[in-house]
Amino acid sequence: MKNYYILKNLCKKIYLAGAGNFWYEEGEIGNDKSVKYVVLSTIMFFIYVFMTILEIIAVMFSDLPEDEKSDSVSFALSHTIVMIKMFSVMANRKLVKELNYKIVKICEAYEDEKRLAENYKVMKINVYAYVSAVYGSCACFVFEGIRKMQTGSHFITVVTYWPFFEDDSLSAVLFRFFTTWVLCVLMVPMIAIDSFVMVTLIMYKYKFITLRLYLENLRQEFDKNNYAANEESAAKKLQSGLIEGIVMHRDLIRLSNDIDRSFGTVMALQVCLSSGSAVSLLLQIALSKDLTFVAGMKIIFFVIALFFLLALFLCNAGEITYQASLLSDSIFYCGWHACPMGRDLRRLVLMACASAQRPLVMKAFKMLQLTYGTFLTVVRSTYSVFALFYAQNE
Repeated sequence: MKNYYILKNLCKKIYLAGAGNFWYEEGEIGNDKSVKYVVLSTIMFFIYVFMTILEIIAVMFSDLPEDEKSDSVSFALSHTIVMIKMFSVMANRKLVKELNYKIVKICEAYEDEKRLAENYKVMKINVYAYVSAVYGSCACFVFEGIRKMQTGSHFITVVTYWPFFEDDSLSAVLFRFFTTWVLCVLMVPMIAIDSFVMVTLIMYKYKFITLRLYLENLRQEFDKNNYAANEESAAKKLQSGLIEGIVMHRDLIRLSNDIDRSFGTVMALQVCLSSGSAVSLLLQIALSKDLTFVAGMKIIFFVIALFFLLALFLCNAGEITYQASLLSDSIFYCGWHACPMGRDLRRLVLMACASAQRPLVMKAFKMLQLTYGTFLTVVRSTYSVFALFYAQNE
């Protein structure tokens, strides 16, 4: 039941962040259709969208210093993609609820508490590391804004079309502090939804590990029962257990399509965000001659957060492919050949092995492969584009 509570707590945090109720049990978390919740959520997301629009206008029309111009490009790109990611998940709320139910129920009876504890520990480490990187970057942007204010300039974190660069009126100062607060609040639903996707992938990976160990345990149980001179009973248990394992494998394979439909947009856009924003951020470090330590750290934290999340998505998806590939041997060596009805089970085993040997490659939009290789390709491509721009500007 640990997966149940992990997902339920995550859904509760997403609900409190204003993105809606994604839990499959009605009334367990809250009513996201109530007038109060809808009004507050609408106001929050209107503010997020309005700030993003001001960032985009700033990129196109504002006359800004070089450092603020670079920040405006990075924020406009990243926040636009973040908003699309959040709205894509919110639009698929019904699919996500069904996915939560399935990922809790499949293999639930055979999950081991020790492995679940290990699973939970991995999730916590990944989420905490991601949160640290995101808010570390936010803190550096705030400190850099304070440093600029102390050197005679104005406080700035989020670069928007208004207030204009030369505007130091009270309303302009208050609006700049307001956008900083909005930035920090915006990170909450963003982190919650990104963590939701990451946790789902890790759970999915451990479902394949649970199934593999279940199939391996079938052989051990068969040998033990068969040794006790109870051959017929051992064979029947093996047959029923094998059929149940094959059904669980079929359900797990189908679950990959549900994950794609629910979170495919989030993972695909993260690939674009990590590569596009990283190039802009790295060029700031390479081309800025008077970059301060705090300004450098805010860029480094930003890049780390982008690529760390991408690595969590793609590497966990790659691990799913690897764990799924191990099931073929586990099915074949379950002990079917030692049963009196081995010939009857042969066709079933061969079909299950053939299904397990087809590589389960997680995809976004049924096109973009989510693998270790894709992650390495994105990193190399990002560096190549950065090196090209850097060489042209030298």
